[in-house]
Amino acid sequence: MSKPHFRFILVRTEYEMNLGSAARLMANFGQSPLYLVRPDCMVGFTAKMYAKHASALLEKAVVCETLAQATRGCVLVVGTTGVLNRHKDALRHPLMLEELREKIYGQKWKRSGKSGDEIAILFGAEGNGLTEDEIKQCDMLVTIPTVHKYPVMNLSHSFAVVLYALCGQEKKLGHRGEAASDGERKALLDTFERLTDHYSAQLRFADKTKLTFKRVMGRAVPDQVETRAMLGVLRQALKELESKKKAQ
Repeated sequence: MSKPHFRFILVRTEYEMNLGSAARLMANFGQSPLYLVRPDCMVGFTAKMYAKHASALLEKAVVCETLAQATRGCVLVVGTTGVLNRHKDALRHPLMLEELREKIYGQKWKRSGKSGDEIAILFGAEGNGLTEDEIKQCDMLVTIPTVHKYPVMNLSHSFAVVLYALCGQEKKLGHRGEAASDGERKALLDTFERLTDHYSAQLRFADKTKLTFKRVMGRAVPDQVETRAMLGVLRQALKELESKKKAQ
């Protein structure tokens, strides 16, 4: 299964130490290049000092004037936030990092080898994070579950956590089987719904049961082998029920 490729973007970063730390972390996890949107600090001596042996990656960072330029061509744009009630009008249901990882690695990515196949991960300025307008440009929002009294992490620390979650466990997650096709997933849901309809008279909430199964499958993200195994059992059960119905 092809692995996703990420484009890490720092927006309006204020401190050189965080720029340097970000470059070093990206080198630790084998990521490049780094994108910067209107940085409020220079890529100077302090940034290079914190970058250590990743100073070359920092020097080659792609600097953009707008967020739209930085995310151009990305298949998915993910914003990060530590304050969940700040942007109620933008995105209401941020994902936990684990949920984001499962969704990303549950997909089969087709890489063309060109820039623009990436999943963009955005980090806002240290003082106020991403603005509401910037969050509105995201496809989804992700957060790191910290304590309620002190939810906001230092930029470089949150950057490290996200890199580890998405890239540090890449080999472990990559051992999963090939993702089930859209047709296989649909067949599984359709077969379960037909079985549920068969027992609708005995079930109290048939429609709710269908929705529950759909949500469970969405969270579980079963691979091709798992999906086919479940589909085989459900189809056999449905076949026997329909045969009995015809015989009556």
